[in-house]
Amino acid sequence: MSFATSNILRQVSRQAVRAGISRGSVKAVRPVAGVLATQARSMSAAGAALETLAIESPHVDVVRYEHKNLKYTLKHVDHHAMALAVGLLESGLAPGDAVLSWLPSHFAEEHVLQFACSKAGLILYNLDPYVAVLDTKAAKEALDAALTLTKANALISMEAGNDVNYTRLIEAVIPETRIFNFEDGMPFITPRYPHLRLPIHTGLEYDDTPGMIPLYDIICPTHNLEGSMKGTKVDGTSPLAGVMDVSADGIPTQIGKPLTNDEVVESGMWPEFSSILNKEYSEVKGVGVVY
Repeated sequence: MSFATSNILRQVSRQAVRAGISRGSVKAVRPVAGVLATQARSMSAAGAALETLAIESPHVDVVRYEHKNLKYTLKHVDHHAMALAVGLLESGLAPGDAVLSWLPSHFAEEHVLQFACSKAGLILYNLDPYVAVLDTKAAKEALDAALTLTKANALISMEAGNDVNYTRLIEAVIPETRIFNFEDGMPFITPRYPHLRLPIHTGLEYDDTPGMIPLYDIICPTHNLEGSMKGTKVDGTSPLAGVMDVSADGIPTQIGKPLTNDEVVESGMWPEFSSILNKEYSEVKGVGVVY
């Protein structure tokens, strides 16, 4: 299976085209050429391919985010993805576990998470956060359905954005996050979603949300991914992108067979993910909470 195709299927998630949550302005994806393409294929998984590219061209700028005005090189993306992958595994996840992202597509954290899941062998599902802007009741129904269908072991959400407090919506769906305190050192548990172990938000504090972990506390920059994987190998055939059908009002109705690393790369379904692997610079538009 080739690393990228000339006719990339641009499957854009719903949240990427909604007003207020705009996806990145990404150029047409082109195949990686020559030696780098061969090396990337030999590494198989997209996360491993990114590591190879970061070693070969560490200072190549590949993406700038209007949100928080961040610019990342290949080395930056790989470093952050590696630290998040190790952190998720060291926090109790294992290859094959499911992660539910409730992040908008213009956040750097979303694309770092994509590569982190590839590196760690995790399956990443995405839930449209813009539903909450239109209808908070529907958003809570959507989150409940997504957690139930995917059996997600980790939920990663922004703290607030687009005049919506997402952590409060999560508390309404998962009341245990209101009474649980991670600082007590006990494992999180909720009988509603017994598989859920890590509710995570992109904010900076525990004060108002002690039952959720700030994303920065998950980061583990040891780069010892091999040790965290405990012998599990990830390659191009490993599942990466979860498939979730949703109704017209954004409520998940069923899940399908996850797409593999190879299928995600071939399809170009994650535009920024693909442009980074092709060493193409992109400007990701979209605003939100800016600290």
